[in-house]
Amino acid sequence: MRLLKYLLSFRWANALSEVAGYLSGLALVMATVAMVHGVLSRYLFGQPTVWQTEVSIYLLIFVTFVGAAYGLKHHAHVGVDLLVGRLRVRNRLVVRIVTSLLVLLVVVAVIWTSFDTWWEAVEGDYRSPTALRAPLSVVYAILPLGMLLVAFQLMAFIVDGLRTLLSSRSETEHAALLGQGNAELASAIEVASSDMDTAVDAAGTAATPPAEPLPADERHGRS
Repeated sequence: MRLLKYLLSFRWANALSEVAGYLSGLALVMATVAMVHGVLSRYLFGQPTVWQTEVSIYLLIFVTFVGAAYGLKHHAHVGVDLLVGRLRVRNRLVVRIVTSLLVLLVVVAVIWTSFDTWWEAVEGDYRSPTALRAPLSVVYAILPLGMLLVAFQLMAFIVDGLRTLLSSRSETEHAALLGQGNAELASAIEVASSDMDTAVDAAGTAATPPAEPLPADERHGRS
């Protein structure tokens, strides 16, 4: 019963996203090494490679799709919250849950279509039309795998958001969907707000004209 409750909470998806992020970082390092090796082999030793470009592309595809869940967990994706940021915390959480559900529908559709493509490559034993002849079944598996990790992370956000929404109001602002648990995001928001306040103050100071001195006769008249 405890295991089932843990599985339905989708908290394990957070650990999966972290692992995916570190694996994506490793793949990025490997792609960099492969590209550097290819450049040195071609221009320094005069021996061009046949695998460097293709392997680098596959590794960057891995970084993009498998690392997406890590970026989602840490709220690293680009978003526009000009209107949502003006809402109250509880209403903002409701909007985040609804948008997460909509995104989840798109992700599930991508998983479904990409799985068909991957299975077709498995059955047909498709290979890349290059000298490397890489099995495309491995390459095509990256997209459904990455989207599956994103779906798990979205479910973790949604379940946590619903649980927080049904709990006390004091816990609402700590929902993972709102990003308060991300210290880097909170710091960036704080810096952006400070910069905005500074810009507004500077604009107000520049817009205020300096006081003009009174003519000499008016100064004598007042004195």
